[in-house]
Amino acid sequence: MADPQDPKDQPEKFAEDPDRQSPSTPAPTEQSQSFMSEEEVEPHRDKGHYEVVSDIKMGHAKVPTFLKIVYATLAVWALYYALFAQPIDDKMEAAPSTEPSVEAGAETFGTSCAACHNATAERKIGPGLAGSFERLGEEELKKVLHNGRPDKGMPAPPSLGLNDKQIESLLLYIKSLK
Repeated sequence: MADPQDPKDQPEKFAEDPDRQSPSTPAPTEQSQSFMSEEEVEPHRDKGHYEVVSDIKMGHAKVPTFLKIVYATLAVWALYYALFAQPIDDKMEAAPSTEPSVEAGAETFGTSCAACHNATAERKIGPGLAGSFERLGEEELKKVLHNGRPDKGMPAPPSLGLNDKQIESLLLYIKSLK
């Protein structure tokens, strides 16, 4: 008696090119229906749209139109972005003032120096700046504000994006700290 699931016992129903298509799927048996749910039972309507690769049945599904539109839109956006994107200048700069002032120096201190220095004599990463004008003098303080202290890990304020007016305002602010 022929076994309906044995591929050797199935009659060959190939299309014109037997190398490219597999025979149609056999009908589900009573045994397969008793062990599998309705969703798991494969319908008997493949019409040769499958290839068998390493004993695995591979279907040839079409890409949905919606996904084709999404892919095309993403490709156009990526091309536009690659051609016309401009870098963002996200450096925070203090508003340029016309004349150096203690208020502008306080603002510059808050944005550029307060992460490492306190306005009091209390030490943070670097020393507190209260009384530093009396300790260093004006010339030494100007030298530190223009060159930093690389040997102690302090970057030069111009390398942080500060201009000469902001550095002068910072000097006035540090002079005011007692």
